[in-house]
Amino acid sequence: MIVKPIEVRDFAYKTVRYLFGPGRHNEHTDPHLIASWNGYAPDPGRHPERHTVGQLAARLDVPIKALREHLRPEVKYLHIPLRAAPGDRHLTDDEWAGVARRVLRAARLAPEGDDQACRWIAVRHADDHIHLLVTLVRQDGRAPDLPRRYIQVMRREVDRIETDLGLRRLKPGDGTAAKRPGHREHFKAHRQGHTAESVRLRTAVRQALAASATVDELVTHLADRGVLADIARKPSGDIRGITFAHQPTDGNKAVWFSGSKLAPDLSLPKILNRLRAAQHFTTGYHPGDPWRHAARALHTLPTVLGQADEQAAADHIHAFGALLDAAAQAAPATTPVELRQAAAAYERATRARQEADYQAGRALRELAYQLTRAPASDETLAWLLCAAIIAMIAITRWHRARHHQQQEEAARQALAHLQVAYRRTAAAPIAAIAAQAPDPRIASRWETRIRTLLPEAADRVITDPAWPALAATLHLAHLTGSKPESLITSEGAREALAGTEHPAARTAAPARPKRGSAHLSAVQRRPAASHQHANPPPPSRAPDHQPQALTEKTHQKRARQP
Repeated sequence: MIVKPIEVRDFAYKTVRYLFGPGRHNEHTDPHLIASWNGYAPDPGRHPERHTVGQLAARLDVPIKALREHLRPEVKYLHIPLRAAPGDRHLTDDEWAGVARRVLRAARLAPEGDDQACRWIAVRHADDHIHLLVTLVRQDGRAPDLPRRYIQVMRREVDRIETDLGLRRLKPGDGTAAKRPGHREHFKAHRQGHTAESVRLRTAVRQALAASATVDELVTHLADRGVLADIARKPSGDIRGITFAHQPTDGNKAVWFSGSKLAPDLSLPKILNRLRAAQHFTTGYHPGDPWRHAARALHTLPTVLGQADEQAAADHIHAFGALLDAAAQAAPATTPVELRQAAAAYERATRARQEADYQAGRALRELAYQLTRAPASDETLAWLLCAAIIAMIAITRWHRARHHQQQEEAARQALAHLQVAYRRTAAAPIAAIAAQAPDPRIASRWETRIRTLLPEAADRVITDPAWPALAATLHLAHLTGSKPESLITSEGAREALAGTEHPAARTAAPARPKRGSAHLSAVQRRPAASHQHANPPPPSRAPDHQPQALTEKTHQKRARQP
């Protein structure tokens, strides 16, 4: 349940007329009074022939107008919408009336048994919410004993109400979430049929930051996205402030937002600190395939989060957000929209009480910077997405262990989007691997090894439609001299097997050896004599000093042995 009080500086008539009217888009249905300060206030909704909006507004205004004009408060009313969460059951009028009385009692606006308390009404014109309108002058002319942090008091009472009524409780925040669009911005976006302007600006600035190492690059990338950046400088030339706005169209004026209005980590000091830590990106190391380098880095992220201190872990989690922003804008045009949705959902999980210092996660941010300058294929994107899923599972657990409920929920939503994006992107590469599936007898032996090494996850792995691809991957790893068991028993592989819907698909793509399906085809076309060595030996027989991979020449020599 959401409670968001709005200060009203006028008398009651305009607000009462809106509450009992048709709404801005005829969304108000059956507006009626469900409770009031005395229980018998006029109801212009159900009895329009006897009562009018003007009569009800006049009665609400009586305590305020009874004061001399210079004694009247500047803020005369609180307009308090109370909205149930999507999916909650529809409350009855009596239940909503009880909710209204409890919220006003908690804020000391209408204490129980106080017949001189503030006048108020509760109006319902939809199934999922009500509106309270309460004066800020008591009937005896005194100001109400409103708590200093009355909004937090109301929210705590709403949490108790949700528990008592069996409603879904919203995740408590820690003050690090981005600000919601205001009412005017929200309704303007609704009329125009697009996302609120501040939300679109926040996404554009985050993506531009992921691709920038200097202020000039930031301005250039923002201009490419149709975003203006107004930089104010001190006489010394230092940056004093920066604001953002979309390029105005149709003769409209630009609406400017400071970075701190968009998100806490987009304030000017945070942007400058981030760019200062990224100065070496333009002249630093440039990997040949940053997508694969990024995937390898993400495979180590669960270990890093488990070993790093709070500051370093928070910075790695924030840097992972930059990597998702870079991948969402640099991925091929055929990339599923779920990748962009994952980046947008994860934005909330990047911030907690422990702020990023832009030091520990510099390697991930540099890889994000390189991603925006290198094209990706479906195969390398699938590799990155699979590693991102494993990292997201670890991040979700990290937030859960610290009771960051909103961040944990955001990471869960991003994980769901990543899983869908991976299934769609990896379908073709996994099909190509599965086409090179080994002999059924060899696959059966690998099934036995899976049941021995992973008894708790064996059924899920073997019944996964991608099991033939995983069997081919394990077989190729064995033929090339690698340790195939390490592909399914490493920490990253266990994360994928335990926390994903399709464990074989998650494990097959990242574990696929570098030589690929062409090498597997060449090996399988060799004489049958070589297959006598293809059976997976028990791990205990492998000497401790066995190398990670044998050369092709050594493999052919062994295949010719009787």
